[in-house]
Amino acid sequence: MSVTADDLFRIKNAEIINPAKLIKKVFKGVSIDSRKCSKSDLFFAIKGEKFDGHDFVLEILKRGCRCVVVQRNWFNKNKKQLAALKNKSIIVVKDTVEAIGKLANIYRSHFVIPVIAVAGSNGKTSTKDFAAHVLSKKYKVLKTEGNLNNQLGVPLTIFRLNKKHDMAVVEVGTNHFGEVTYLCEILEPQFGIITNIGKEHLEFLKSISGAAKAEGELVEHLETVFGTFFLNADDKYLAKYRKSKNIKCVSFGFGKNAEVKGKILKFNKFYPEIEIKYGNKKIKTQLKNIGYQSCRAALMAAAVGFYFEVPVRDITKAVSGYKIESNRRNQLKSVNGVWVIDDTYNSNPDSVKAALENLKAYKLKGKQFICLGDMLELGPQSKKEHKGTGMLIKKMNFENLLTHGKDSYQTFLGAKGVKNNFHFEDKSVMADFLKMNLKKGDVVLVKGSRSMKMEEVIDKISVN
Repeated sequence: MSVTADDLFRIKNAEIINPAKLIKKVFKGVSIDSRKCSKSDLFFAIKGEKFDGHDFVLEILKRGCRCVVVQRNWFNKNKKQLAALKNKSIIVVKDTVEAIGKLANIYRSHFVIPVIAVAGSNGKTSTKDFAAHVLSKKYKVLKTEGNLNNQLGVPLTIFRLNKKHDMAVVEVGTNHFGEVTYLCEILEPQFGIITNIGKEHLEFLKSISGAAKAEGELVEHLETVFGTFFLNADDKYLAKYRKSKNIKCVSFGFGKNAEVKGKILKFNKFYPEIEIKYGNKKIKTQLKNIGYQSCRAALMAAAVGFYFEVPVRDITKAVSGYKIESNRRNQLKSVNGVWVIDDTYNSNPDSVKAALENLKAYKLKGKQFICLGDMLELGPQSKKEHKGTGMLIKKMNFENLLTHGKDSYQTFLGAKGVKNNFHFEDKSVMADFLKMNLKKGDVVLVKGSRSMKMEEVIDKISVN
């Protein structure tokens, strides 16, 4: 990448100190991490929850950085110290988070390529990765690293664009109304996918209808640019977009009302075998990823591949050969002869339900253990949703449930009647209980919201 002085001069409502020092300057990177900021980078001082980038501005300027972007209130307090650095340029703005978004949009305007935005309540990262993998069989594709899908992650992804890229697949996340709209203003995608609508971030979005409204902001943006929407035809909250006048819909699903149709043929232990049809084109293969949601991610990716005219043989090869990146949800591990499903990355009512449905589908002889931590950001509905999860576990006839966390106590109560139903205040005790009861051939699902750190249970049971 290369951000030029002309790009910087286009940031609205910015004051530039020593603008002459920027003339003919080109910045090879944009950084928000003072530890990684090189002399050729443009540094944005961002105030986060734990650290404030402004605390390191003077240090990195003395280290050789040529230009920094800072907030006005900080600049006013540090004018004297900055005045001594006459060979440095300072860009002063009201809000550095907003400014990095503005600059990212300016940088984005240099590239006339297809940009696909991936939104949704669950499965965004796996869908983004799967779609990018399929497209990479024909194109040079930029994709979001990990799940950098917020007001900082999306701009940082855009700054990785270069002239070699043919297209970009970018994840956009939300937990408040207006966030997807804001990210679309920065990204300007012409194509979009909403994986599904579920009970996410209810503390802020209030209800599943609220989640549908927040995610639907992507379609509203596509309507303004007469874009293309890849429609999950199986999701009732997305069905209405089939009739949108200002977008082109490409539908996919496992039901009848889809252009790209998927069918799950069977599970070979954990791994699904699927069939995908599009007109007279057909794919039949086994996936290297577990669970129903991997089938949907593969189907979405195939739909995108068909649309962008990736050869069928290449789509087949990509779908069958791709394994979702490690350190993400639904990773299967063998621990001392026990199958462990590490789903500790995140959790909400719908993703737990999906994980339970997967567990029922797997063809195994051993016992099934469910180990759950709290689902966070559910707000006033937390008690109801946790209790409902317990009731679902009972309804699905599971026999072994272990819960941890204040909110998950309601899951324990809701599961009254489950044969082996235990609640633990301490994760270590939970892990010890598992170690005593797990036998070779058994499978244990471990799931919880990120901050619950349920992976600590897996780490402990992994020790011989």
